[in-house]
Amino acid sequence: MNNPINPIIMKSNHGNLDQRHLPFNAKPGPKFRAYMSQQGLWFIALLLLCSIPMQAQDNLLIPDTWPVGTGNTSGYSIYGSSNENERLTGSDPFGNSAVLWASKPDGSSGPDGGFYSPVISIDPTKTYRFTVWMKKTGSNAGNSYLGLFTRSSNGTKVTQTLSGTVNTNPYFWFGDLPELNKWYLIVGYLRPNTYTGTSEGRMYDGVTKAEVTGLTFNDYKFGTAAVSMQLRSLLFNDTNSGDFQYYWKPTIYEVNAMMPTVDALLGLGTSGEGLWSLQGNNISYESGTVGIGTTPLTGYTLAVDGNIRAREVKVDNANWPDYVFEDHYQLPTLQEVEQHIKEKGHLINIPSAQRVKAQGLPLGKMNGLLLEKVEELTLYLLDHDDRLSTLESKNN
Repeated sequence: MNNPINPIIMKSNHGNLDQRHLPFNAKPGPKFRAYMSQQGLWFIALLLLCSIPMQAQDNLLIPDTWPVGTGNTSGYSIYGSSNENERLTGSDPFGNSAVLWASKPDGSSGPDGGFYSPVISIDPTKTYRFTVWMKKTGSNAGNSYLGLFTRSSNGTKVTQTLSGTVNTNPYFWFGDLPELNKWYLIVGYLRPNTYTGTSEGRMYDGVTKAEVTGLTFNDYKFGTAAVSMQLRSLLFNDTNSGDFQYYWKPTIYEVNAMMPTVDALLGLGTSGEGLWSLQGNNISYESGTVGIGTTPLTGYTLAVDGNIRAREVKVDNANWPDYVFEDHYQLPTLQEVEQHIKEKGHLINIPSAQRVKAQGLPLGKMNGLLLEKVEELTLYLLDHDDRLSTLESKNN
C-alpha cells in the first residue's frame, strides 16, 4: 500500500483506549524482528479482510425489469385479469424512461391488477428486505398492497406474524398512498423464525426522500418449514376504471453490509453496491467511518469495542529509531535518566500511565519508542563493556 491507513482506536474490556496505527512500511532489521513479534501489534489488517463479505450482493429478483407487453413474463405472474395488467413505458421515480407494471381497474370489485414475483429459495436464518416503488393516479379508490408469501416444500403457506401466528395472506403494508401522482418506496422485512423484535417496515416519499410517518407496517417471520419466498404487489377493490397504479423495481435483498442502503434506493449518495465499492474481488469503503460493537469515533476510521485476533498486521513507521546509532544522537547520561525517573515517574519520551489512560496508546509510535530504549540500552551496555575491557587491560 502506498498510503497509510488512518489511526484506529480500540477499547479494551475495561474501557481503556488503545490507539493502533496501521499499516506502515517499516522494515526492522533481523535482530529486532523477534522482539517486535512479541509486542502483539500485528492483528488488525487480516481481520478487516476476513470479516467483510468479498462478493457484492445482487437483487434476488432476477430480472427486476420487464418487457413491454401484457400477461405473465419472466417468472412474474399477473394478479387479476389480463386486461387489468399492462407493462408500458413511462417515467421511473428519477425521471428516466423505464418499463412500468400498471394496474388498470376494470370498474368491478375484487382484484384490479398487480404481480407476483418469481419464487426465491431462502436461508431461514437470514433476514430479507422487500421493496417496491409504487405510484397511483386517478383516485384513492380501493387499496394498494405490498405483501409476500412463504411456502413449505409441499407448497403450504407458512408465513408467521411476529407473534408466531400463521398468516396465509400476509401484507407488509396496505392502504392509500399518501398522495396521488407521486412515487413512493415501500419497504418490508421477512425475519428468521427466532426473531423477537418489532416491525421495521417504512415508506419513503420519492420526491422529498423523507420517511412517511403515521403508517402501520407488519414484518413477518419464516414458518419453521419454509423453503421459499415470493414478493407480491397489487391493487384491490378499485371500482374506478380511470385509475392506474404503477410499480417499478421490485427487490428482495438479504440484509447485510453488501445490500444497497435505503438511501441508495432513494438515489441519495452512492447508488451502486451500497456502502461498499467492488472492484474484482476487492472491496473498499471510502466515504465514512466504521464502528464494530460501538458507534464510529470522530478522528478514527475504525472503532472496535472488543477483542481482535489475527496472524499478522503490518505497521508503517517513517521514523524508525535507528537514529539512536547515528553519531549526532544525544544519548542521555544514566544520571539524566535517573533524574527524569525521579521527577516524572517514567522513562524519557515514554508517555505516563495517566496519559495512556486518558488518551490511549499509539502502538505504531510506541513500538518505535520501545525500540529506541532498547537501542539506548545497547549503547549503555557497549559503553559499559568498553569500560570493563579498559579496566581489565589496565589490571593485566
